[in-house]
Amino acid sequence: MKDSPMKCDFPETGLEQQLEKKLYRTHGARLASPPARKVSGVSDSSEDMDQGVAYISERFIDIRTAFLSLRRAMPVIVSMFMIIVLALGWVVSLFYSKALLGVLIAFGPVWVAVYMFEIFFPYTLPVRIDRKEGVVYIGHRGTFYRIPWDELEVTFSYNWQYLGSGVVWERQYYAHMFMREKHYFCGKPPKMPLQRKKIYSGFKEENMYRKWNFIVRYYNEGVIEEDKENLYGANYDSYNQHVAGQMGRRIFGNVLFFFFMPTIIWSKYTPLKYKWPKEIEAIFGKANYY
Repeated sequence: MKDSPMKCDFPETGLEQQLEKKLYRTHGARLASPPARKVSGVSDSSEDMDQGVAYISERFIDIRTAFLSLRRAMPVIVSMFMIIVLALGWVVSLFYSKALLGVLIAFGPVWVAVYMFEIFFPYTLPVRIDRKEGVVYIGHRGTFYRIPWDELEVTFSYNWQYLGSGVVWERQYYAHMFMREKHYFCGKPPKMPLQRKKIYSGFKEENMYRKWNFIVRYYNEGVIEEDKENLYGANYDSYNQHVAGQMGRRIFGNVLFFFFMPTIIWSKYTPLKYKWPKEIEAIFGKANYY
């Protein structure tokens, strides 16, 4: 199958060829920075961006890099399915006494498995962009980098994914940040002079550009009015601050979180999470978001 070029007009780059270890091969890599610049013709709005943002303030933003839509959608889908199935099981149990028990035995393990995944799968640290100092903090397998914004290397690329029978292939898009040994800050010394970290992947190219444009706009302009409305659901604390004084809405929201999106609560209180090292906590305090 022939590779086709990316839609953005950024220059091609051979950064991937400099990697000593390639976990997977991508194609059509385009260099979005330095200097960081937006993709023309694509929105920089924060609308629908709360799943990719763990925290935002005037000083810094934490960008989620893993399990964005999946970790939010799966508990909702499974919980709604179980509520419907249990309701049907209860109706049937009025005529067949063991129907509800049968439903629990058949589908209960799936419900439990999803919650266990949320509880025990580790929460990865986000990428932290510090507007005040003009640097980006990245944690990668115990190694922490501090990269000046003006030296940040970000690429867009894609590879082909096989989606089923009938030889159905689809392009999956990636945005990667590259980490060089010279930007090592703390933690384990880097094992290789150049590594990369995924900051986005998905099947819609424009969504990748939108997230990047939003990041560039935030760095240049800070938090604007629409961000306060679009991103209040980024984490548990920001939601509760947004609904402060609205007791009914706060209770209703927390009930929904508990049943349909426990991740947002668990990520605040779970002891099973990574933390920024003391060198970075000395700068920002104990600000750990996931």
